[in-house]
Amino acid sequence: MVSDDELRWRLGLLKKALDEDKISIAPHLIREFQKSLGAVRTGSDGLIDLSTVDGRIRSMALAIQHFHQRDEAKDLISLAEVQHRYFEFIEATFGEIHRFMKEKGSDPHAVSWIISRDPEAVSGNIALITPFIEDLANLWSAVAESCEYHIQDLKNLKGVFGGDLFPSYERNIASTTGLYLDTIVLTDPFMNSRMMFQKWDDETAVRFFIKHGLNVLNYRDLALAKLDIPIVVIVPFKSSIDEADADILMRMAMPDAIRHASTLFGRHFENVEDLWKFADGLDSVEKAVSAIHRPDRFLIDTEWTGPIAEQLAKATADNVAAVGMDHPGEYLFNQCVGRMRQATDVLMKSQNLLGTPLIDAETSWRYLNWKLEYDAAFGPDKLVPLHTVKGLQRIGKTDMEWIGNIPPQALIEMRQQGAMEDIRSMLTNGMSEVAEANPSNFFRSADLIVDNIQNAFELHQENVRAIRSKGLKFWGKDIGSWIVKGSIEMGAAIVGTPAMGLAALAIDQVIDSPKLNEIPERYRKLRAAKDEHAKSPMGLLFKHKV
Repeated sequence: MVSDDELRWRLGLLKKALDEDKISIAPHLIREFQKSLGAVRTGSDGLIDLSTVDGRIRSMALAIQHFHQRDEAKDLISLAEVQHRYFEFIEATFGEIHRFMKEKGSDPHAVSWIISRDPEAVSGNIALITPFIEDLANLWSAVAESCEYHIQDLKNLKGVFGGDLFPSYERNIASTTGLYLDTIVLTDPFMNSRMMFQKWDDETAVRFFIKHGLNVLNYRDLALAKLDIPIVVIVPFKSSIDEADADILMRMAMPDAIRHASTLFGRHFENVEDLWKFADGLDSVEKAVSAIHRPDRFLIDTEWTGPIAEQLAKATADNVAAVGMDHPGEYLFNQCVGRMRQATDVLMKSQNLLGTPLIDAETSWRYLNWKLEYDAAFGPDKLVPLHTVKGLQRIGKTDMEWIGNIPPQALIEMRQQGAMEDIRSMLTNGMSEVAEANPSNFFRSADLIVDNIQNAFELHQENVRAIRSKGLKFWGKDIGSWIVKGSIEMGAAIVGTPAMGLAALAIDQVIDSPKLNEIPERYRKLRAAKDEHAKSPMGLLFKHKV
């Protein structure tokens, strides 16, 4: 229960906010608010008589306290300073080897693999991991809250990375999406791997330790570029540094894990204990394969081919060696739980940071789509038919082009010269007319959604070709040389109204399509009334065709 002193402190904050005209009261609430405020009296001791303060004023004072503490946390350290401190820390351990990697034209995967095969190098590096992780965790515990608030307050288009420990070493994700997203929020891979370092064997732990450090340093210039709006930000997320938050995440993910397992095995599971009891009995590859009812929902890695039995045997053997997993049933159990936890995590991160999920791994993208489907199919409060979700998910399957191979230094130069808006304007020319539609139609026809977005994609193609013809140059390169081919897929968890997210400049904030604040009032109220976690996130995948 709040003490009298704390309540008076809150009321003082409220008075200060009112005096500074920092509070705006809705017109239909002003009269009642003024009545409550006018009833507040001061006692003979000169202090506020708390018996005269009603629930309305107390609630508002509590809200003001939250924003006050939030501002204080932001004032402690800037987002730019956090990034500088983080990269100084990473540079101190991995800087020399990163410079060597660059000189030799190698990559994080190759270098980390070579080091992990050298017994002497493994012995020397394994001793560094625990103190490194502890020091990094201490850094993040001091600034993570400030980072979260700073990122929330970035009023731009944010892509929140998820679905893997860190983007692939094969390409810089900012080079792929940096023209379409203002800020890319990456997770700190060391914190994501914090628990795994304790389970991996020494060779695996050292390999990931080195690979993480080299991967992170590849984003240093983008993260530290002197810009008002950062291109890249690396932060931890609550689920990787806070055990209580990790427990909450697991509880939220478990219903989808059970739904996925029920679909995979073609049987109903009451709870996770029921699922585990069943999975524990699948102690051979033969038993596990025979139990699978929906082979199309069995997915270890989209790059793996061959019979399910072979894939499952390989995956089980790999996990027995790496983390001591016992048998195929345990592997499938952990796959259901782990993958749905991962999909839930990226949606929670995106919602919390007011961004759009950014998925760079095809396998993770598939599981995210399945989660969205399970949510729509099983949630009794979901008002949009499942076919609408499926309609959104099948968009963008055909080959298309987008500008997605931009050198990091060129991307920084574009931002510094203020060229992004001009380039985006060219890309989005005419799209507002294509995207406009009656919001009520979103509820009635998935085909209309598909047609609208496909038309936007086709117009996007025309604009890309127009940019290529103009011969624009940055960093000494023709912008046309950065146009790559690929496919873009989307998925949406529709709740109340299918608010469109980003899909390669086709939807929402970038193209002047109907934004949340433009959707009719009745639909916005419906959406706002839903559980915060069940908002309408739109997934996003940029997939290179190699």
